[in-house]
Amino acid sequence: MAALSSEPSAFGSSDSSSSTSNTSYSNTVSVTDMKPQNSQKIATINETVVNNKTALSNVSEEYEGMRSVMESYATKIAKQDEKMRQLEEENKKLREYVEESRQIQTENQDKIKVVVGELGTLIDSINKDYVPKDKFDQLANEVRGNKSSASKTTTAPEPAKKETPSKTISAKELSTKDSATLIKEADDYFDKKSYTEAQALYTELLNRNYKPAKVNFTLGEIAYNQKSYAKAIEHYKSSISLFDKAAYTPTLLYHTGTSFQKLGKTKDAQGFYKALKENYPDSPEAKKIK
Repeated sequence: MAALSSEPSAFGSSDSSSSTSNTSYSNTVSVTDMKPQNSQKIATINETVVNNKTALSNVSEEYEGMRSVMESYATKIAKQDEKMRQLEEENKKLREYVEESRQIQTENQDKIKVVVGELGTLIDSINKDYVPKDKFDQLANEVRGNKSSASKTTTAPEPAKKETPSKTISAKELSTKDSATLIKEADDYFDKKSYTEAQALYTELLNRNYKPAKVNFTLGEIAYNQKSYAKAIEHYKSSISLFDKAAYTPTLLYHTGTSFQKLGKTKDAQGFYKALKENYPDSPEAKKIK
C-alpha cells in the first residue's frame, strides 16, 4: 500500500490521492478528539440521574415520615373524638338524671306540703273534735291531784319543772358535755332500757331547753314504761303542745289514751284513740285499738 501510494499516477492524480489521504486522516483525528467530550456529557448525565434518584429517595423518606406523623395525629384525633362522644353521652345522661331528680323533688315537695297541711290540722282536730285543749289540761291537773275547773286552766303549755338528775351521773359530769353528746347518750340508754340513766340525761337536756318536744315525749315514754301514767301524761301534753307534727305523734296519742285508761278515765281515753284511728289509720298504734 505504501508503494502504490508513492507511485506517480499516469493521470497526474498523485496529488489528489495525497489530498484524499490527508482528508481521511484529518477526519479520523476529529472523531477521536470528540469522544472525551461525549463521555464527559454522559458522565454528567449519569451523575445527574444518580443525584435525582438520591434526592427522590430522600423526598420519599421524608414523605413516609410525614405520612407516619399524620397517621399518628389522625389516630390521636380519632381518640379525642371518641372521648368527646363519650362525654357528650355522659352529659346527656347527667342532664336526664338531673331533670328526673328535679321532677321527683317537685313531686315530693307537693306531697310534703299535703302531709304537712294534714299534720298541721291534727292538733286543731284533737282540740275541736276529740279532746279539747282545756279539757286535756283539766285532765292532767286531775290526775296530778290538783283538780280545777277548765275555765281556770290556761291554754298555754306549762313550763317543764326542773328535776334533779339521777345520783348515778353527777351534775358536774353532765355540765361538761354539750347537748348533742348528751342526747346521743340519752337515746342509747333509752334504747337499752336503762331508764334511770336516760332520765337523768333527758332531764338535763330539758333544763337546757334543748329539743323540748322530743325530750318531753321521751321522758313521757320512760314514765309510761315505769307505769307512772300521770307523769307520762304531763310530758305528753307538753310535747304535743310544742310540736304536733312529729313522727312519734301516733305513739304519743296511743300512750296518752292508754295512760288515761289505766287511770280509770276510759271515756277520755277514747277521744285519743279516735283521733289516732282517724288521722293515722295505717299506723301500728291504730291497729292495736279494737
